[in-house]
Amino acid sequence: MKRFLHLSSIAPCLLPIIIDSLGFGLVYPILTAIFNSPTGSQLVGSTSEHLHAFYLGLAYMLFPFCMLFGASFFGDLSDNLGRKKVIGLCMIGMVLSFLIMALGISILSLSLFLIGRGLTGLMAGSQPIAQAAIADLSTPKTKAFNMSIMTFTLSVGIVIGPLIGGFFSDPYLVKGFGFWTPFVAAALLSLIAFFWIFFGFKETFKVKEKKKLQLLRPLLIFKEGFEKKTVRYLILLFACNQVGFGIFFQTILIQINQDFHYSRFLLGIFNGWIGLGFAIGLLFLIPYTLKRWKVETVGVLTLTGTGLFELLSGANYNAPFTWALALVVAMADIVAYTMIMTIFSNAADKNSQGWIMGIFGAVVAISFALAGFSTNLLELTGTHGLIALGGGLQLISAFLLWHFIRQHPNYAEHGESGASAQA
Repeated sequence: MKRFLHLSSIAPCLLPIIIDSLGFGLVYPILTAIFNSPTGSQLVGSTSEHLHAFYLGLAYMLFPFCMLFGASFFGDLSDNLGRKKVIGLCMIGMVLSFLIMALGISILSLSLFLIGRGLTGLMAGSQPIAQAAIADLSTPKTKAFNMSIMTFTLSVGIVIGPLIGGFFSDPYLVKGFGFWTPFVAAALLSLIAFFWIFFGFKETFKVKEKKKLQLLRPLLIFKEGFEKKTVRYLILLFACNQVGFGIFFQTILIQINQDFHYSRFLLGIFNGWIGLGFAIGLLFLIPYTLKRWKVETVGVLTLTGTGLFELLSGANYNAPFTWALALVVAMADIVAYTMIMTIFSNAADKNSQGWIMGIFGAVVAISFALAGFSTNLLELTGTHGLIALGGGLQLISAFLLWHFIRQHPNYAEHGESGASAQA
């Protein structure tokens, strides 16, 4: 019952998490299709494959790069104003951002499209705030389970995003649909989320003292994190995991588009297949593994599995095997993500959950931004070599976590006290 009450308390802020995840689930396959179509040539103003790869990488990168600023700033702002007001603000920003992207495509303005893409990242602050709200309601024993609710919600967005993109961009289904219509649909969902937050979400956080907000906070937050030995180490191992998965997530779409000549609809379905892997991992793997092993042990095992299966994906040229490997990679990675999130949360006390989850979200953002730049390596490595590189980073992350738990036995269950973690 207690877990159910926690879920009902945060249910209204789960839709904004889905909206945030549309930046990946809806946009990534659409971006891949756009920049490999005549529309992409019209947007870029050139048929050069090198320019297409550059602008595709830029479009990949802008969302997480701007999310770096949004995640840290809005995480701190929620510690000052409360979770409800800030999530509502983010949703209004998402409405405007998606509409700008739709306008950019409809009038073939690359600049406007990229501005909208950046703004969606800047306003994607709901995820770390929702993580903080879940932490507000959690005990050490229930935190891992409750965090899995948030990550499951993320996977829902990644599953439905491609379906929204595939349906609303197909002119054969409805006359007049095109690349711009999925963004209008996403804007309408964002508006619904705003009203649900406004009328249905009960504040979970009582402000005790206000933090100073700074424009350079996204940079300073890493300085603060790196000043603390435990947080610095966690940032490093999590960044290896996220860059490794980010490379896989974006490059596998390019690979199947080149190797198997998939349509935009099939690209969306494949992306949804990855989301299904997330859901399976959250619904079945997390409960199964947590009954048998400690949080940190599960993290090491799943990071290792993710790395090995990404390496296999890099060596694979068979279409059915590509689908099977993608499912397993997604299942393992989402479990590892949830375990690392729990360990991160335990690096701060309850009054600083917005701060620590802001760092967590910022690491995700900058890692995917770095992964976005990796498209410039395609001429050197090809898609298969780039995916293998991502697998290597996952194995490094697994080693770092293994070393960490040797130095900090039972850390995930008990964490560090607020004083020691932030000393």
